[in-house]
Amino acid sequence: MKQAIVTGATGYIGSYFVEYLVKKKIEVFALGRKSLDNISNVRKARLEGSKYLKIDMNSIHLLKELFIKNNWMIGDSCVFINLAWGGQSKLSDLNVKDQMMNVIWSVNAFKVSNDLKCNKFLQIGTMEEAFTYKYLTLDYKKNSEYNRHVIYSVAKISAKKALQLISKKLKTDLIYVLHSHVMAPDDDKDSFLQVTLKKLIDKSDLIFSTGEQIFDVVSEKDCVSGYYLICEKGTAGSEYWVGSGEPRPLREYVEKMYALYPSGKEMQFGKFKYNDVKLSKSDFSIQKLVNDTGYKSLNTYEEIVSNLYNSLIKKN
Repeated sequence: MKQAIVTGATGYIGSYFVEYLVKKKIEVFALGRKSLDNISNVRKARLEGSKYLKIDMNSIHLLKELFIKNNWMIGDSCVFINLAWGGQSKLSDLNVKDQMMNVIWSVNAFKVSNDLKCNKFLQIGTMEEAFTYKYLTLDYKKNSEYNRHVIYSVAKISAKKALQLISKKLKTDLIYVLHSHVMAPDDDKDSFLQVTLKKLIDKSDLIFSTGEQIFDVVSEKDCVSGYYLICEKGTAGSEYWVGSGEPRPLREYVEKMYALYPSGKEMQFGKFKYNDVKLSKSDFSIQKLVNDTGYKSLNTYEEIVSNLYNSLIKKN
C-alpha cells in the first residue's frame, strides 16, 4: 500500500488511523465532513501530513471529480478505508432513516473507490453487530432484552450485505472489519468504562449490573495497527475482528480499573439487572486476523486505563 483514502478522518478512530498511516510514509487522502477550523486541535494535529478534503458522505459519489480538480492522482497501490458513519445526533439515536442512508453512502463509496482503481476497500463495522445477530433471533412476545444500538448495527449489517452483492461485479477487493471497544484519550462517546473511570476520579457512587457479560477492550494503537495489517495482507472477501485477543467478563475490567485508581467507594455489582443478550469469547476471536496478518495486541488493559486516566486528569 502506497496510498490510502480514509473517510471519517476527523473522527475518534479515523484521526488516529490517519496519523498512523502518515507515520508509515503512506500518502493519505483524509476525508471529513467538517472544515479543519471546526475540529479540535488534538484531532487536527493527527491529520498533519495528509491531504485533507472536506466532503459530506452524501456527496461521496463526486469524489473522483474532486480528485481530478485537486490534481490528486491514484496509483496502482491504493486502499480505500470507509470509517465514515453518521446519525441525526448520535450513532445510536434510533433514527431509522438517517441510519439507513449510510448504507447508500457506503455503496457509493465502494463504487467510487472502484472508479479510482483502488485495489482494496475496507468497510469498518461495529462490535454491536455481534449483539444484533443474537438480538434479532429473539421472540418479542417472550423476551424483554433491549439494545439501544440495534438500529445502528442493523444498518451496518445492511451495508455489509449490500457491499458483498456489488463486490461481485467490481474489481476492487472488499474486506469487512469489526473491532472491539476502542478505549483511548479523546473518546467523545462517554462509553461505560470511560464513565466508570470518571466516577472513580470524582469519587461518585459505583452502581452496576452483575458485570457477567463478556466484553473486550483494545487500545487505539492496536486497533489502527490491525487496520494497517489488513490493508497490507488482508484477503479479498474476508471478515476480520480486531481486538485484544483476551475477552473477559465486564466486571473484571471494572475491578482492574478500581485496583489502579481506588476511590474508596464500594463497588456495588448486581444492583440492577443486566437486560441484554450475551456474547461468548468466541464472538471476539481475532484468530483469522492473526493467521492472515501476524497481528499482535501489544498494549495491556492497564496501560490503556493509565493513558485514559492521565488524559482525563489533564483535561480536568
